[in-house]
Amino acid sequence: MSTIVINVDDKSSIKLFIDLARKLHYKARVLTADEKEDFALCSIMDERLTEPSLPVESALDILSPIK
Repeated sequence: MSTIVINVDDKSSIKLFIDLARKLHYKARVLTADEKEDFALCSIMDERLTEPSLPVESALDILSPIK
């Protein structure tokens, strides 16, 4: 399974994309702000996974802009 994320600014565009996806028999839904934040955090964690251990101060510096 693959996932596509499309950022739109207005509700009519959201409705258009969701209707199109459903018409093509794909599942579609709108992510909440919390789900988008979780996705961003997981992406950062995946990027950092292969790096050597990080001091706590450095980790806090990386995470502080996300608050």
